[in-house]
Amino acid sequence: MDVKFFIDYLQSRVVLDQECVEAISARIKQLTIIKGSNLLYPGDLCKHLYFIKTGFFRVYTSDGFEDKTIDFATDNQFMTAIDSFFKQQVGHEGIVCEETAIVWRISYHDWLALQDLSPCFLHLSNKILQEHLIRVNHEKNIYRISNASQKYRYLGEQYPGIANVVSQKHIANYLGITGPTLSNLLKEMFRKQK
Repeated sequence: MDVKFFIDYLQSRVVLDQECVEAISARIKQLTIIKGSNLLYPGDLCKHLYFIKTGFFRVYTSDGFEDKTIDFATDNQFMTAIDSFFKQQVGHEGIVCEETAIVWRISYHDWLALQDLSPCFLHLSNKILQEHLIRVNHEKNIYRISNASQKYRYLGEQYPGIANVVSQKHIANYLGITGPTLSNLLKEMFRKQK
């Protein structure tokens, strides 16, 4: 298992001592996830936190009839069903792989054990959570005050190439617009670029 990439990523956030590096390395598992695979279904308990080395994922909810896309995750990002993972309760979110991926995963119990074992891992956990909260707050503000074309541009900046990986239906759903509205928006944006 090539854990160096993951450890280097973590070390770019917080300096980790050797004991912490060894403890993390012993508790994570590298996986290859095939496009179309579900890591989690709505109604299941989320037992893992994932770090994406490469690949693309869509987080969604489902009412049994229709999926509603609520987030995306790609290279160098952490991903989980937040409520289900941290509360260790059955959740409403699902996670599907949209592009074959290499990820590292850690279980909820190993996450807690590392926090108890190492103050530097606790510091790292706090740093990761802070970065995530800042990103979510920024996105919330963008999506609250922007029109559909601004939201689409922002989405494209955050996830370059998303239109080549995720269906327009799921992108439109995430933006809170219909498929035909997204199609018209893309035509208008393309026309303005000429």
